[in-house]
Amino acid sequence: MKGKRKEVYIQLTYDGKTIMVSSDQLRQTIEKAKFKPGVEEICLRFNVESEVIDIPVKISDMRKAIKQVVLSTKLIPNSLNEYLEDLTQKLVIKPIIPIAKREHELEKVWFYISQKVRNNVFLTGEIDVGKTAIAHEIARQISTNECPKEFYEKRVLLLRPDKLLNIKSDRVYENTVRKIMNFLVENRKSIVLYIDNAFFMITDELLIMILYACIKRYNIPMIATINSEYFDRYFLENKSISKYLNEVYVKEPEMEDMKPMIQNHLKLFENRYKVKCSEEATKFGIYTSCLSESTSYEPGNVISIFEKAFREARRKGKKEVDKQCILSCYNTYLENYENTPEKEKKATAYHETGHYIVQIKNSYQKNVKISCVSILPMMWWAGVTIPYVDQKEYAIYSKEYFIDEIAVFLAGRVAERRIIDTNSTGASNDLEQVNAYAKAVIMKWGFSDKDGNRNRSYNYEDYFLMSESKKELIDKEIQELVDAGMKRAEDIINENEGLLKVIAERLMVDEILTGEELEQICKEYEEGGKTEEVEKTAETPKEIE
Repeated sequence: MKGKRKEVYIQLTYDGKTIMVSSDQLRQTIEKAKFKPGVEEICLRFNVESEVIDIPVKISDMRKAIKQVVLSTKLIPNSLNEYLEDLTQKLVIKPIIPIAKREHELEKVWFYISQKVRNNVFLTGEIDVGKTAIAHEIARQISTNECPKEFYEKRVLLLRPDKLLNIKSDRVYENTVRKIMNFLVENRKSIVLYIDNAFFMITDELLIMILYACIKRYNIPMIATINSEYFDRYFLENKSISKYLNEVYVKEPEMEDMKPMIQNHLKLFENRYKVKCSEEATKFGIYTSCLSESTSYEPGNVISIFEKAFREARRKGKKEVDKQCILSCYNTYLENYENTPEKEKKATAYHETGHYIVQIKNSYQKNVKISCVSILPMMWWAGVTIPYVDQKEYAIYSKEYFIDEIAVFLAGRVAERRIIDTNSTGASNDLEQVNAYAKAVIMKWGFSDKDGNRNRSYNYEDYFLMSESKKELIDKEIQELVDAGMKRAEDIINENEGLLKVIAERLMVDEILTGEELEQICKEYEEGGKTEEVEKTAETPKEIE
């Protein structure tokens, strides 16, 4: 059962005058209009109060008007309003910001949902990576006719399985599910079904029925979002449905792609909060966003951080977002930091700089970059060096690559010894990572060089069932791998001791350095010249008691 159409009026302007044209009148006029290929503008003729008016209109503008007319009709019956939402209609009334740097994912979505059968796509990935934003962008493009022509008359309907599961009465629940299924089947040629967090769909038999029917029987175009772990566990392992599914994995974006992805949001925040955000502050916020509780570079997380920073700037009466506004978004323990002895701060600075130098100076991990180095205590870290993988750089994952990885983990302890003569607990997390990593290299990834272990892969559970001699053999190889990583870290630190000092002293002043700032320091150091700021911090270090 379809709802009643509400009359909509379209505003048109000519010669400085404005007329309101009813949707019925516009519909009739558009139906009479003849389009010729290559024509960008046509003339629409209206009869307003016995006066004939010709108005030149761009075809693109007219298509938007057509969409408004089409969406003036309510498709979803009132009884299902709580469980289905016409997302396309909503986006005409309240447009959203177009997303950037997701062209590949969007193209794949259009490809899959345009098929006659198996016309579904599951957007998978980590939390906040932008799966929902891609689905909403598809709906936005349909709402503005930026979509393929066959989708001009379609609507994106959002199904809310979480709302259905809240229905207390079994009878009401069953009747509602039946009504939804009948409605979807009746309108299958004019809709795209969208399910956010499709995990809910496999928690109940009737919801599973809807999912199977849409995908396998009625071929209703469908977009679903779900955590990649849940997709693998509950959908791919289900052989009865996995062969009908298409997956598009949404990766964490490249660092250089983040700015264009959030640029429109920054403009929105500037207008909303009447505060500016400089190029320098934007880069700082992007590079350090991993210091938030999310510890990721996912667009949703970065946008959330900037909105908090804009609010903080307005609250403090600032005209621009600065580093302090951005730092206020992170759980820093500045009081603890201020009470930390200078020698411990310096040890932390050398520790984190050690990680950085070995990461950028090793020979095999050229695909790993550093986003930022911080000596501020945050969450469970006394200091932190945050890496990210540059997808544009190719790497061969050889045994030497893994030794470099171990060297990076151990580099903090090596560098820290330049300040304190003994080992501290600051490397405890690094050592946990080293042990787990080295164990995986030998046992899981099959990089053993010993007779009887070559080209072997073991489950970790197998270790406890092994003979003592086999355990000793594996433990010895793990230790040899760790020793090789330690030697490599020591060699790189010794070769770059001057750079280690320069960066560590700079960290003592700035407390956080972005990857871009660190690259500039390294460039200036290697060219033999330093900026005044680097010169100052390197030549006049703070006195240590």
